[in-house]
Amino acid sequence: MTTMRRTFDLLATLLVGATAGWALLAPLAPNFGISGTDGQLTALMASRPLASAVGLVVAATLAGALSRRGSARAARMTTLVGLGVLVAVQYSNDGVWQLEWLIAVTWVSGIAAGVALGGAAAAAGDRTETAVLLGAAVAAFLVVPVTSELLGRAPEQQWTPYAPLTDAGTLTSAPAWMLLLPAIVATAFATALGGARPAKPSTRGVAVTATVVATALATNAAIAAAQDNRPLTGALLAVFVAVTIGAAFLLDGQDGSLLLTTTAIAAAVAPLSGWSDTTWIGVVILIVGLTVGVVVGSRWPSVVVGLTLLAAVSLAGLLPDIADGMGGAVRWLAVAPIAGYALGSCDPIRSGATIAGLSVLFVPSALSVAGQGAPDLLEDRSPLRSLPRGMMASMPPDPYWLTTAMTVVGLATIAAAGLLRQRAED
Repeated sequence: MTTMRRTFDLLATLLVGATAGWALLAPLAPNFGISGTDGQLTALMASRPLASAVGLVVAATLAGALSRRGSARAARMTTLVGLGVLVAVQYSNDGVWQLEWLIAVTWVSGIAAGVALGGAAAAAGDRTETAVLLGAAVAAFLVVPVTSELLGRAPEQQWTPYAPLTDAGTLTSAPAWMLLLPAIVATAFATALGGARPAKPSTRGVAVTATVVATALATNAAIAAAQDNRPLTGALLAVFVAVTIGAAFLLDGQDGSLLLTTTAIAAAVAPLSGWSDTTWIGVVILIVGLTVGVVVGSRWPSVVVGLTLLAAVSLAGLLPDIADGMGGAVRWLAVAPIAGYALGSCDPIRSGATIAGLSVLFVPSALSVAGQGAPDLLEDRSPLRSLPRGMMASMPPDPYWLTTAMTVVGLATIAAAGLLRQRAED
């Protein structure tokens, strides 16, 4: 493999992971100011998480099919198709106010992002490319809500549909042009230069992804409808974690370690939703920390150590805050390098495992709604609730209960990772 081809492969993987992650997290890009009937607003608010869910199932299906075909170039071409649709959506969405159009655009964006991500997962044929893809997608998970708000504040943006003011971290922007267009160029060059062997296909990648996504949506909707029913919330959270851990054991070899890791990341972030730093320097710190963590984890991997550190982030929330409220901010900044290390320690060599792992982060689940504050009036229209983050995020009404619950989730993933490693050794 030539140096140029390798460079474009990694660059394309990085940009596609970030772009697809951004679109899956926030495929809806409305202008500031939304009005409509109750049914229209419900369809609009529900379209974003549902489009992401369908997009991830599409991604798992395509990743498996492209891996079995055995052509990295075909996988890159599929990614180009997905990115091209995202460009078309961005262009056609400029200045549109009709709710029906915004709903349709949301669905198309979510599915197109899944197509791009599925192709990228299939094309990532070695550990380095997989780590780059995962790191980029998780970076989007961490920083997109804040980045959207920062772009929306910029005077030169003039509240365009690409970077609107977000009401409660819900109506965020579609992928920025400065990320989307370079992703297309890099992927086009990587396609033209050819590629090495694609990733291996997973035996049950599609089934695991569909199971995790369906359980996530069901538990999220049930908790949201229960309105602060703590016993039911705890039971449904346990159901989701149990299904996720069981799904991890259905994947080949130790590929399930990624699903356990992303579950632990989501649990560690959940109590910190209100501590997202709404400055560019905060975004840079998170990205740099995540990058360093991925590099260190790839060099000295240990899944159990990574999961233990993530659980420690949650556990630290039970300690007395002696820094005048800064404990949460410190934990938020610590999440990025620790999450990066945990991701770098994983070695999902099959494409379906990559998509299954990412599904926990980009689909609303019990992890994103358990113990959170009441939504705003617009978000309350949707039966599904995403994790509130950013400038307007509400603080959890009982952070200690939420922290305790998420610490238990982290400990469960540690125990499961130990059993998974023991199974692989046997």
